[in-house]
Amino acid sequence: MKYAPVLALSLLFPGVLFAADQIELIQIYGSLRPETIARSPEGGDLVRRMDDGYSRIGIKGETELSGALTGFYKYERRVSANDGEDDGAVRGDHNELRQVHAGVRGAFGAVSMGRHYGLYYDYIDDELDRHRSHYSDAIVFSDLFVSNALVYSSPDLGAFNFGALIEFNDADAQGDAVDERFEVAGTFRHQALAVHAGYVKSPFHDGLFGLAASYQHGSFKLAGVYQQRIDAHKLYSIALDAALNDHNKARVSLTINDADPSEVYLIAGADHVFSGHFLAFAELFRRSSDVAQASDESALVFGFRFDF
Repeated sequence: MKYAPVLALSLLFPGVLFAADQIELIQIYGSLRPETIARSPEGGDLVRRMDDGYSRIGIKGETELSGALTGFYKYERRVSANDGEDDGAVRGDHNELRQVHAGVRGAFGAVSMGRHYGLYYDYIDDELDRHRSHYSDAIVFSDLFVSNALVYSSPDLGAFNFGALIEFNDADAQGDAVDERFEVAGTFRHQALAVHAGYVKSPFHDGLFGLAASYQHGSFKLAGVYQQRIDAHKLYSIALDAALNDHNKARVSLTINDADPSEVYLIAGADHVFSGHFLAFAELFRRSSDVAQASDESALVFGFRFDF
């Protein structure tokens, strides 16, 4: 697939020849994730609808700047199969742009500027959101994307690596500074064990702290995540992934939110892989409270995923 953009540009501009190293400079990629959702809210009617499932398309590439430095970039947009008024995302961030950044990397690590995945999300919440569940936003505290940010990622320092993110000030209509944040996270790995820690200081997630650990044993992966906000709300999560065979995988996660009232989230799903690019998936979601709430619900999700 990485030759597709070169072929397409060659057809558009037949007089232009492309060197081999330019193939890495322009790579088109994406993921189409149409799905159907049947929701049964507490005390409400069954609702059925289709969603895009966080489909996206993008372009990325890299080029050698010198013997020691490589430049890279990524431009990725959300793709909506809906009516254009609502992209269907559960998360509060409805920006059509997902990732837009450029940077350099070398022996010192990597530095990039632009719009990125949140660093805390990458290190902590990704242990729960590896499958990009439609409902996993209910069990993560951090922001999926952070704009206007400078990000540093270290190289592997033995069994340890870390990263830092700074979101620069912007201004609201009154000229007041907004959206300044700092995130730091790190990982320690030893054979099949990985331990992650992360911290966020921001206007909306001030004092967010998280610990995550995962252990891979054969075809099974077990993960546990602890998160705490400055308001003392805590999330306790455990997740299990199982590769049943070459084509079938199953997963389940359980999260307890100790807010008042306490909430319990259950997500269980399975994938059937037809090829390296195509799979079908099904997922069950259940949110319940120790005292019944209007936000409680059950949902069944079914869809396809095509990556290119």
